[in-house]
Amino acid sequence: MREYALAILTPPTQDELLGPGRADGALPLQVVHSTGDALAQLEREPGCRLLVVERECEPQLARLVHRLRRLIPALEVLWLAPAVGAAPRQELAALRVDWLDRSLPRADVLRTLQHRFQRASLQARAGIIGRSPRILEILETVLQIGPTDIPVLVTGPSGAGKELVARALYLASRRTDQAFVALNVGALAESVLESELFGHEKGAFTGAVARKAGVFEAADGGTLFLDEVGEMTPHMQVRLLRALDQGEVTPVGSTRPLRVDVRLVAATNRMLQEAVRRGEFREDLYYRLKVVQLEVPSLAERREDIPDLVQTFLDESSRVYGTPARRVSDAALRLLLAHDWPGNVRELRNAVQGFAVLAKNPSIEPADLPEALRREPTLNVPVLVHRSPEQTERDIILNSLLALRRDLQEALALLRAERPLSAVVVEPAADVTAEGPPTWRDTEKEMILHALAAVGGNRRLAAERLGLAERTLYRKLKAFGIS
Repeated sequence: MREYALAILTPPTQDELLGPGRADGALPLQVVHSTGDALAQLEREPGCRLLVVERECEPQLARLVHRLRRLIPALEVLWLAPAVGAAPRQELAALRVDWLDRSLPRADVLRTLQHRFQRASLQARAGIIGRSPRILEILETVLQIGPTDIPVLVTGPSGAGKELVARALYLASRRTDQAFVALNVGALAESVLESELFGHEKGAFTGAVARKAGVFEAADGGTLFLDEVGEMTPHMQVRLLRALDQGEVTPVGSTRPLRVDVRLVAATNRMLQEAVRRGEFREDLYYRLKVVQLEVPSLAERREDIPDLVQTFLDESSRVYGTPARRVSDAALRLLLAHDWPGNVRELRNAVQGFAVLAKNPSIEPADLPEALRREPTLNVPVLVHRSPEQTERDIILNSLLALRRDLQEALALLRAERPLSAVVVEPAADVTAEGPPTWRDTEKEMILHALAAVGGNRRLAAERLGLAERTLYRKLKAFGIS
């Protein structure tokens, strides 16, 4: 499918700003002069990756963006205007529409458009859904290091999309004319893994009736993705390190090494630094793999991406399984947003495919969701439609901390006071003084300290009590200076 950017421009600015048809020959740009023409264009040919809106259509922008993203969920939108006040910027942020200053020099505008098109195109081709800050940060890093051959370690929980990041690195590299080969090393026994990695000669062992090339040889000149490297045995860690250092592999049953040229991307859901400290993973291999590290966030850390993910999976179900085109209602979306999704994007995708097949109406309602998802959430999580990602994340965390604080205060009141259980009085926290209520930062720090105290300082258990990812808790502890 041909990729392009679509610009809705006021006619007099076309030649002045973007030139006829293309932006300096670098941006595959198509120009229309009305929202109706844009919709018609995308329905005929949905290969657009970037939409630039330059005409004065602010009152219609929300409607336009919602309609276009139904056609292309991954569509990136830029609003080109000379000046935008604080209130319009908040509205744009809620729509996840970025503002580009129209008064900048033409060369700067074109450079920005070209970069955003490259990012949106890479994201679409790699299948990475979402526009949360963490995802955009990963994409920016991929664009920066992709053209190099530098080794990359991708970390993050299972089901978060580490292989998609590896594919993005491949698509951003200079090796796209060669193979992308993926292998899950954690799913294989050591004897099988050695043959899969390095290949074997005919007769090397019972059942080796013919020579077989390993993944290093198959990926020669391209990119090799090794998933779950943290599960490798010490012996295989040594062999992998030798292959990376020497740039050659020796198939099982052979004495002749083969030269290989691969760009290695490794992934793990383990904290390898802790494994190194425990002696379970070689330190030299760890640093050989982790020249650059990309951490993929859990779905709970980027809840603002859930609406786009849900709609993408609904459309995928319609295309693959022949289910009717469906949309998710605000009430159902609220429940999906409140779920913890311990299985991350993989769990969400499977859930969406299930209720997309079983639903009886075009609109997915709470009754169509599995029972585990229909339970009323303990948090008042808003639907992420009219709020910015930063506001949404702050509200979710604050609601969680305040709910936990209330529970702790009730428990403390019961322990401190000689009152019957039927008359619980919640005492104010110690930091609520005449100077005013505690700040959000004070509240967050207090809740973290309470959670750590409740579990004897165990950070993993404290993170579970707070509803945070363990890595997020580590970052917050460092920010608060808590050792």
